[in-house]
Amino acid sequence: MNLPAIKHRLISGFSIAGALFAAFFFLPDAGIPFVLAALAAVMALEFYQMMSAGGVANFRAYGTIGVVALVFVTWFTGVRNGAPADGSWDAVVLFLITIGIFIRQFPQKDNPHPLRTIGGTLFGVLYVGLLWNFLTKLLLFGRPLDFAGGIYWPGRWLLLYAVFAAKFTDIGAYLVGCSCGRHKLIPRISPGKSWEGVFGGILVGTAVGAVYVWALRETLAPLGLTWVRAIPLGILLSVCGVVGDLTESLFKRAASVKDSGGVVPGMGGILDVLDSILFTAPAVYLFLRLVA
Repeated sequence: MNLPAIKHRLISGFSIAGALFAAFFFLPDAGIPFVLAALAAVMALEFYQMMSAGGVANFRAYGTIGVVALVFVTWFTGVRNGAPADGSWDAVVLFLITIGIFIRQFPQKDNPHPLRTIGGTLFGVLYVGLLWNFLTKLLLFGRPLDFAGGIYWPGRWLLLYAVFAAKFTDIGAYLVGCSCGRHKLIPRISPGKSWEGVFGGILVGTAVGAVYVWALRETLAPLGLTWVRAIPLGILLSVCGVVGDLTESLFKRAASVKDSGGVVPGMGGILDVLDSILFTAPAVYLFLRLVA
C-alpha cells in the first residue's frame, strides 16, 4: 500500500470537501449558484479538453455557457409556491442549447466531421450540465419560500449525503483495493480497480451513509429518508459512484490522458474529484421524488 499517495489523496479530498461544506452551508444564498456554476464551468472545460485530446472537435465555449445557464435557470426558477418546480425551464434551456449547437455548426465550411462536433458538444452539456444540475435541485429541496431556512435547509444535508456516499465509497475502495485487491474489475478501463475494492467501497459508503441519515433523522425522516431506507439507497449510491468513476476513466483512456486537469494536487482535475458525485446526486434526488 502506497501510504504517501494515500495521505496526499486524503489531504486533497478532505480539503475540497471542507471547502464545499463551507461554501454551501455558510455562504449567503445569493453566492451558492455562483459556486455551483463555477465548478460546472471548470468541469465542462476539462471535459471538452479531453474530447479535443481524443480528436473530437467541439464548441467548448458554447457548451460551457450552456452548462452554466442550466445551473442559474434551475436555481432561480426551481421553487414555486414553496415546492420544487416541474423542471419546465430546464427543458427550455436544453432545447435552446441543442438548437444553438446546430446553428453554431452551420457556418463551418471546413469541418469534415460536423456530426462529431455536434455530438461532442451536446454530450458535454448532458454529461456535466444535466447531471451536475441535480446538485442544484438537491439544494433546493425543502427550500423555504421566504429564504429563511439558514443552514437547516434539508437540501443542504441531502447534498452532503450524496457527497459522503460518493467519497467514502472512493476512500473505502481505494484502501481495500490497495491492501487486498487481487481480482481486477475492468483492467481495460481502470487497471488499478479490483472487485475487492468495489465491495469494500460499497460497504464503507453504505455504512457511513446509514450512520449519517440516522444522525440527522429529525431533519431527513420527514422527507422519507430513514436509516433503514438508507441501506438499500446507500448500496445504490455506492454503485452509482463506482460507475461514475469508471465512466470518467473510460473517457480519459479514450483521450489518452492521465487526468482531466491539474487543479487538485495528487488527484488531477476537478472532474477527477467530482466525477462520482455526478451520478450519486441524481440518484438521491430521484429517490426522493419517486420513492420516498
